[in-house]
Amino acid sequence: MATALGAPLPDIRQRMARMYRPQKHIYDLTRRYYLLGRDRLIDGLALQPGQSVLDIGCGTGRNLAFIGNRWPAAQLYGIDAAEPMLEVARARLRRDAVRASLAHGVAETLEPLTRFGCRGFDHVTISYCLSMVDEPVAVVSAATAALRPGGTLHIVDFGDMAHLPRWFAGPIRAWLARFHVHHRPEVEATLGELAEARGAVVERTEIAGRYALLHRLRLQAA
Repeated sequence: MATALGAPLPDIRQRMARMYRPQKHIYDLTRRYYLLGRDRLIDGLALQPGQSVLDIGCGTGRNLAFIGNRWPAAQLYGIDAAEPMLEVARARLRRDAVRASLAHGVAETLEPLTRFGCRGFDHVTISYCLSMVDEPVAVVSAATAALRPGGTLHIVDFGDMAHLPRWFAGPIRAWLARFHVHHRPEVEATLGELAEARGAVVERTEIAGRYALLHRLRLQAA
């Protein structure tokens, strides 16, 4: 991945580590008010006993802890590019007595998944990660490929804010851009293409005037 000037970007694992190391202990406190839709994503999982969940970009383990407390019999896995955030996640999951396997790696390839020994996941969740990664299309494709037949991909992230007043949406977009966070319209297009290719169904929910979008792609059962 290159910058506009043609120079290669540093590895995303290094960038994420630099970004989150100083804020890893306050991340959840500062994000709870504007990362909308995360609880709605979790509510829609409706897990059956023993089903597996992979959380891509698991960060501090917030979502995994919520899922594990609600469905104790679920098999939980998480991957994140920022090792400082994984340190917080491990501590949080131990404190909450939630069992989950975590791995350090990039979302575009999901290469650490072989360590988990899984042959696919019943649910894959991606919460406010795609707006930050270098190649969101690659992440969505890899996440869909990691699903078992009948599995569901759940994505919540920033939308285009098209139904919000300009005086509000403009400053929000500018503030997010300072942290290299942007709405990624290619995600919805990619989900549509994957659904058509695999006979899947995609559901979209608009949140707070398209401030955020929640997508669920459901594969056909075998």
